[in-house]
Amino acid sequence: MLAATLYIKRFNIELLIWPLALVALFFMDPHGSGPSLCPLKWLGISWCPGCGLGHALHYLLHGELAASWKSHPLGILALGVLGYRIFDLGKQQIKIFHHLKSNPT
Repeated sequence: MLAATLYIKRFNIELLIWPLALVALFFMDPHGSGPSLCPLKWLGISWCPGCGLGHALHYLLHGELAASWKSHPLGILALGVLGYRIFDLGKQQIKIFHHLKSNPT
């Protein structure tokens, strides 16, 4: 029980958030008229440098490169950055868990 508590306390929640965000983007409807997640739109500002980035990631996750580029040219870079971040967090988490396994105190 104590060991499980140590693992839970040392788990980086960011390693859970980014993959879940990508799964949510995979299943989102880019043509839907749901609520916007853009804080600038909430403030009534019509232009945002990130507008279309979520759609671009959705299209990339479905293999639609042309639609992704049309939505936002930095979508490929954003997916690469997120992929690297997830990979790096995973490596860090493995090291932490390995250290906990070796030194359970």
